[in-house]
Amino acid sequence: MNNMKNILLTALLSIPMLGLSQSMVGTTAAYFLGIEVGGRSVGMGGAHVASVNDATALYWNPGAATQVRGSEALFVHSEWLAETNFDYISAVFHMGGAGTIGLSATVLDYGQLLHTTIEDPEGTGLTFGATDMAIGLTVARAMTDKFSIGGTIKFISQTIWHESAYSVAVDVGTLYKTDFRGMTMGMSISNFGLPMRMSGSDLQHFYDVAPEFYGNNNKIVSALETGYYNLPLIFRAGIALDLYRNDLMSLSMAVDAIHPNNNYESVNLGFEYVLLNKFFVRAGQKALFLEDTEEGVTMGVGLHIPMRGLKVRFDYGYEYFGRLQDIQNFSIALDF
Repeated sequence: MNNMKNILLTALLSIPMLGLSQSMVGTTAAYFLGIEVGGRSVGMGGAHVASVNDATALYWNPGAATQVRGSEALFVHSEWLAETNFDYISAVFHMGGAGTIGLSATVLDYGQLLHTTIEDPEGTGLTFGATDMAIGLTVARAMTDKFSIGGTIKFISQTIWHESAYSVAVDVGTLYKTDFRGMTMGMSISNFGLPMRMSGSDLQHFYDVAPEFYGNNNKIVSALETGYYNLPLIFRAGIALDLYRNDLMSLSMAVDAIHPNNNYESVNLGFEYVLLNKFFVRAGQKALFLEDTEEGVTMGVGLHIPMRGLKVRFDYGYEYFGRLQDIQNFSIALDF
């Protein structure tokens, strides 16, 4: 499994040498910014830009953060690919007429990996770590009773052993509610920011500028310079509406169209069945119309437990990921 981790780490953090055809796969930095957040959203196939109504809005659509009434804290853990761990924490505070503010933190931890060299392909006895992180501040406001807009500014970092890269980016999102079957329309642009470049002490080395001369300084300190790579810019547009609703149960559908700068366009589709506003069953399909994708069917469940002055929500999402096996996402939210 260490080999699989090394392969994944190389794909996500190393300097890409070639893109795949014209899809631009592997040509952007900070791939972790595209990892989808929340058990509900994963269960619904990632069709969430218009259907989101909790603190995961800080990831999916900052404009939808206004849908959170009161305050909410959310904790997400995902057992992601190759035994890596993905965690997301967010909190949303409704400030009445002043709007809504939110704080979020995203961490992808690759764990400890074995240090290898050409001379020691089985390992030198050393290990090293790698971590991706983003911290964001969101401000959202309902301009009317139907239209909301919001934005997020976030600090991004990637570290691997002694090397690191940093950037700053913004997300912008809007949400519009209609009177037709509870339909909402959402749009967001994520990760519009500065390109990233790795730097650190392991890129320094000694250089002999005149090896043909005896007695010169053959240990002049120099540094290898890596290239700049853009962030994974993602444009999402979607709708969500009720297929059926009464006082006992409801069935809703959501569809998202996705246009990233590092892959072809695709469509996500999701459904959610709600019973007594407490029990939830979800299903979806990821990456429709995208060729050669490993993503596919998703499913999930949820449970809402009202308490005195507090509501607790548990959500679980499962995504089939082809040859890369699967992804499981767990989230818990506290409304107060």
